[in-house]
Parts: sequence; structure tokens; C-alpha cells
Amino acid sequence: PDALGRLVRLKGFAWLATRSRQQVHAALAGTQFTLSPGPPWWAVVPRQQWPSNQRELVSDWDRDWDAAFGDRRTELVCIGREL
Repeated sequence: PDALGRLVRLKGFAWLATRSRQQVHAALAGTQFTLSPGPPWWAVVPRQQWPSNQRELVSDWDRDWDAAFGDRRTELVCIGREL
């Protein structure tokens, strides 16, 4: 089988070109694959609305922030056999 045939589990979030303001959550378990709407990207939320009581979280955002795209990115964890 090809590589995708050996994929057992996938989970994460994605940045889609057609949804530049909102995250998309992806999940695969066996043959069940779902994409569902996630929260907005922080890049589209005014900074004064960011949670001020969660300094560690905001610090992580600042570290991973891209000058052009903000926090928009794709992060997927794949679990499979012989990938």
C-alpha cells in the first residue's frame, strides 16, 4: 500500500487558503476523516483582545509569530505503520 494507506491516525490544525481568518481542525481515525471549523487565527484578533492573564501563552505566540502571516500555519501529527 502507499504511504496514506499506512496512515492510522492524524490530528491537528491547518491554514487553508480559502479560510485565511479561521483555523481548520483535521482528524483521521481509521477510515473516518473530518475537517471542522476551528477558532480564528490570533493574527485577525486585535491585540488588545488577546488574553492578558495568560502570559506564557502570549509569549509562545510571540516566539512563533511570522511577520507576514502571524500565527497562521499547519500542524499535523501523523501516526502510522512504516511511514
